Amino acid sequence: MYFFSEEERKYLLKKLIPSTRERGIAEDLRGWNWHCSELSPPHDILMPVWEVSDRYCETGRDTYLRHVQKVSVPASEEMVAGRIYHQAMAELYPTAKRLIYKEGMSICAELPGILMERLDDAIVEANEQLSQTKFSPSAEAGQSVSDNLRKLWSFEVSRIVSSIFAYLAKYKYLSDDSLINHALPFVVEHKLDGKYLGLSRNLSADAINMGGMLICDLKTGQKRDFHRLSATGYALVYESLYEVPINIGCTVYLSFPKNHPTPHIERDFFIISDEVRQWFIEERDSKQDLIFYERDPGRCPNPGSCRYREFCF
Repeated sequence: MYFFSEEERKYLLKKLIPSTRERGIAEDLRGWNWHCSELSPPHDILMPVWEVSDRYCETGRDTYLRHVQKVSVPASEEMVAGRIYHQAMAELYPTAKRLIYKEGMSICAELPGILMERLDDAIVEANEQLSQTKFSPSAEAGQSVSDNLRKLWSFEVSRIVSSIFAYLAKYKYLSDDSLINHALPFVVEHKLDGKYLGLSRNLSADAINMGGMLICDLKTGQKRDFHRLSATGYALVYESLYEVPINIGCTVYLSFPKNHPTPHIERDFFIISDEVRQWFIEERDSKQDLIFYERDPGRCPNPGSCRYREFCF
């Protein structure tokens, strides 16, 4: 999911990256200025990036219910499925890297078979997670997740192997480390400490493309404008820790069309501009204020399928 097509690379190189140079980013909104700008959190409250960037509840009352009223609700079926797909990718990429580091490049010819052998274990683990949830998923839902996981795993194995073979064919003399950094230039579930920005000290960015310093965030639902806040939050944290500019984010949308042999992947590339940075900080401040002052923001006018609906209506 984190391999970009040739068209996407051209779009990044010819459009987005030059645009970031022309527009620039205000220094006050760079993560490394957390100590002397509006980036400094208003309260001593640490929140996960997902909670700050979550705008499914328009008023933020879900945050109030969680933190002030101490309401706990089980994860939805969609949330558990999304978590399973995230975990699969967090396992697959490091497994491929470990095999090459341990066995050397000679293992590459056998890599497709070895990685596919791990699929059955991933499916068993996924079914265990589904069985342990409180909402008691149907057998049909469990089979759907297993089928989707099989499609996703097979697709990503093919992408991993294709990338590795492409670089092996291009370079005659290539070290194991160089091969991995060329063919798999991203770190999945990259741990970050968000304490400087009033965020959790145990954050996990879905993927960071180390070649282009680009943050990727995986979503499994319908496209929403506030989804860009997630990658923005991780970019601010990365800047606060390493003082390296992160100018571009990418929201990766994963879906599984019926009767389609592979997953469908759509990527939303965007500049992490002053506006979206400001939006993230405003959301953080608003939700921290809500928790600190124990202020009930009122019910959301359009609850939809909100998990907290029964506590509001």
